[in-house]
Amino acid sequence: MISPTFCPLPFNHIFIHPTSRAGVCCAYSRGYNDKDKTQHGGKFLPLIGEYDNLEDHLKHPYIKDVQQKMLAGEKVFGCDRCYFEEEHGIQSLRQKELEQLNSPWGYDSIIPNLTNPKLNYIEVTFGNFCNLACRTCNSELSHSWIEDNELLKQHGLKSYSTTERLNLGRDWKEDDFKDLEYLKISGGEPMLHTDWFKFIDKIEPSNIEMFIFTNASWIPKQRHLDILQKFKRCQIFLSIDGTGTVQEYMRHNSNWDITEKATHDWLEFMRYNDNIQISWAPTWSLMNVNYFIETCKWWNDITSKILGDTASHCGLIKTNFLYGPDEYQIAHLPKTNLLQIKNDLIIYAAETSHNEIRIMTESLITFIDNIKGSTHKEEYYNITKVLDKSRNQSTEQMMPKTYKAMYIETIL
Repeated sequence: MISPTFCPLPFNHIFIHPTSRAGVCCAYSRGYNDKDKTQHGGKFLPLIGEYDNLEDHLKHPYIKDVQQKMLAGEKVFGCDRCYFEEEHGIQSLRQKELEQLNSPWGYDSIIPNLTNPKLNYIEVTFGNFCNLACRTCNSELSHSWIEDNELLKQHGLKSYSTTERLNLGRDWKEDDFKDLEYLKISGGEPMLHTDWFKFIDKIEPSNIEMFIFTNASWIPKQRHLDILQKFKRCQIFLSIDGTGTVQEYMRHNSNWDITEKATHDWLEFMRYNDNIQISWAPTWSLMNVNYFIETCKWWNDITSKILGDTASHCGLIKTNFLYGPDEYQIAHLPKTNLLQIKNDLIIYAAETSHNEIRIMTESLITFIDNIKGSTHKEEYYNITKVLDKSRNQSTEQMMPKTYKAMYIETIL
């Protein structure tokens, strides 16, 4: 540990936002407005097309200022999410990155060079193409959100400025990847994007460890599997937030039968390839946390059925509890509901034999114990009313436990 606020990412990594803006990391919440400009070296973070080489990112005045603050042990303007999670007793992205340095499935060969940073780690989204419009997402990350984004704006509710399909504005060069050892691809839905195959053609996968997210809403084709097999290691995270109508509500436009079939096929892919790890990446919010245990049981059952004794090799993002949008934070649930959830979790943690699920369960218990006040509850009701009507969905019918907590227990 270099300092209490140190994170390796500003020293070896670039995050590329769907708007083509360079970023510190996926959790970093600043870098694009006048206040940020005065905070970090008097410069905005640029569009990636402005870099001659992506490695120039690590030398940019904004990033150099972040680096110096971390080395000095200062809190960094923009790292709010990690500080929030650490204050709530859960593992932040910063802590996960530090832990990964010595993980068997981490990038232990690229401990950052603090005096001469190298771009060993690229995190990229190809734009905002996505076939789903998940409740906790927005139009910056999914073009399927654009119509609903405009609808919320008409009702005077929270909306985003992105109103069109986005694609990255860069002509990739071989020099961009000369030091690349670790690649993270998120979405949108990256493997369905037209730039997916173009990008992969520019790199040498056999030297790279890859970490990629998919919403499991489509059946993987052999063309995709053939590419993923070529990586040194490839960890594929399935973003599944519930079962049945819960998943269909949370991840609008998804079909549960297809999601379950896709999960089956991804696990079979892991079964026959030693360099592949299929992991689960749920996001827990006020909408689906009441379904935590039954969703965990589903994951345990399907992995055990397909992988048998090797099911424990599946990984989890253990503490992905929603930070934003604010209106979906777990803190909005009534105290009686949170207490019941906690009591059920304590029993489940003692009963489950799945170590990763037990750790995630215990993390949720800690999170509930550290919940602070909330101020965006009314916004949840207003946005839900508009979206339910627009999407022809019903919280009461599709998410009955959530409806009971937010519309009945809250009133009582």
